Amino acid sequence: MQHDLVPNAIAWEQRGILAQDRGHHAEAASHFRQALALSDRALSWLGLALSQIELKHDDDAVCSLRRARSLAPQSGVVGHLLAALTGQAPLRAPDSFVKWLFNSRAGSFDTHLTRLGYRGPQMLHDLIALHWTPEAMLDILDLGCGTGLSGIPFRPYAARLDGVDLTPNMLVQASRRGIYDNLECNELHADLRNRPANGYDAVLAADTLIYVGDLQDLFALVARALKPGGSFLFTVETGTEGSAYTLTSAGRYSHADDYLRDCAADLFEVGNNADGMIRVENGSFAEGRAYRFVKRGLSAPSVRGEAVPY
Repeated sequence: MQHDLVPNAIAWEQRGILAQDRGHHAEAASHFRQALALSDRALSWLGLALSQIELKHDDDAVCSLRRARSLAPQSGVVGHLLAALTGQAPLRAPDSFVKWLFNSRAGSFDTHLTRLGYRGPQMLHDLIALHWTPEAMLDILDLGCGTGLSGIPFRPYAARLDGVDLTPNMLVQASRRGIYDNLECNELHADLRNRPANGYDAVLAADTLIYVGDLQDLFALVARALKPGGSFLFTVETGTEGSAYTLTSAGRYSHADDYLRDCAADLFEVGNNADGMIRVENGSFAEGRAYRFVKRGLSAPSVRGEAVPY
């Protein structure tokens, strides 16, 4: 008899997902409860937890996630969100969490970010607008390129623009833009280990480091990929000084300025940075910071006989 109720439960789950996509979180929670009244499914408990997180009902969300974990103990998505709500901070978000978060949203992702007033790529571009010209003809790598929004402002400066992302559906959207010379589907650390040393004049990471807590290994790999004098341009969500990195209830990491500078020591000079409101989050502005770190070493390559001020 319970088996016969599952299709109806799935129908309620789908209604909940659609309500979440519209930002109607109380309605979504009601739909997921309807689903759970019919069938005790991990996906319904996860959907309910996500709605409860958006509604700031964190204690209820923890209970829902624990039930989901009992039904799906191997779920990286459930585990990561539960860690975020219970004060834990794993070194980075599991690949399964990142894929789950973005694969289903790829088709509407640009519209979603526009609605949130997302400014990450523009903040990075503002850091180099006075330093680069379209004649620079640089080799640029876009880490976590997503649908390609992050690459758009940098294509005019690029002789070669490569992108890497963990999510196949996002890369389909990026490919349709026609701005990348090469796109790879891979996890960031693994991708950078496979790339030749000293291969890029600039590495971008717009809204990418928010899914990586411990940045020491990543900074070292980026420095390896950059030519001496090359630029590492990235955004973070602003963290509390002295806290290194913190995993928020949304499953994203914030990073403290002093921690970023410690990770950069012996690898990069701190070029410039700028604070700004990177997006709207739950009706409030999310504070972010854009950085330009410069790889230590010899001067950057010249452009038309003149040194490029990276």
